Amino acid sequence: MSDELTFDDVVYHLRHNEDPGIRAEAAQMLGDYVDDLNEDEYDIAANALNEALTDPDPMVLMAAMTALSHYTRRTDEMAAVSAPDDAPDADIVAASSCPMCGKPEMLIDAATCEYERCPYR
Repeated sequence: MSDELTFDDVVYHLRHNEDPGIRAEAAQMLGDYVDDLNEDEYDIAANALNEALTDPDPMVLMAAMTALSHYTRRTDEMAAVSAPDDAPDADIVAASSCPMCGKPEMLIDAATCEYERCPYR
């Protein structure tokens, strides 16, 4: 692709180009330039990359997954809203699971657990 492509061109190529190499390159570009996108472009790009997760070509799929890993703007905003700054360990999320079977604590039925050493029995 040319260096003179617009944002709309890149999104178009990701969604419609017949060449999987071009689609993968478009996905990569959207990941590389995520910090340069305004809010509307960010949303359009994230939607296009999410659509690319259904692409039949594994190269496009991997490029889209990698690009989406750079789309953290909303995640950062939600983290700032969900926990007060003075909360201890506000960024740490702990999940309780059984060390024997690995099931989440909420899904363990102690009465029918097949493990004798289950700590939730």
